[in-house]
Amino acid sequence: MRKILLFIIIVSSMLPAQMSSSAKSKLQSLILPGLGELNMGHEKRAQSFLIREAALWLVCIGGTKVSNWYESDYRAFAELHAGVNMEGKDYIFAVNMGNFNNFSEYNDTRKLQRQVNKIYKEGQGNEWQWDSDQNRKKFENMLIQSVSYDKYASFAIGGLILHRIISFIDVIYLERLYPNISFSPQISTKTGNLQFTLQLNL
Repeated sequence: MRKILLFIIIVSSMLPAQMSSSAKSKLQSLILPGLGELNMGHEKRAQSFLIREAALWLVCIGGTKVSNWYESDYRAFAELHAGVNMEGKDYIFAVNMGNFNNFSEYNDTRKLQRQVNKIYKEGQGNEWQWDSDQNRKKFENMLIQSVSYDKYASFAIGGLILHRIISFIDVIYLERLYPNISFSPQISTKTGNLQFTLQLNL
């Protein structure tokens, strides 16, 4: 988390000095939602974006870590209570283990369903035998928890992307709501007349 925040700060500080304020605010909003609003002087608006951004990152990082913890636990649990080597086994294999008490029961069911292509071959480390139905259900619950937290993390990633789009649009809205108006006097070198320039950036 700290590394990500440090990266964002470094990237923001490296934005070209000659870049217009408008372009800089838009780019900042894509790097870190709320930063563009803060650059425009809208502190309360920026704060709400930054709080939501922090919450999304917490869900994303926390969900991923908890999902990995559950995955590590259910793999170790399976090796201990089902006598199977979980190294190299994918999610589908784990699901099948959670639904069937043993290797033979699974294969017999696939044969009856005429799903021969889904049968596991013997002698390739796919055999399992749960020591109790209770432990099989406990394993299945840990598997479900791992998948659920992984989905939370995935939703948070989608939220982070959407949050940047919303912040980008918000900066454009603020620019139109509070247009950048510049008023400057100029003296013509040819005529010597004093001229006033009014610039409205929408």
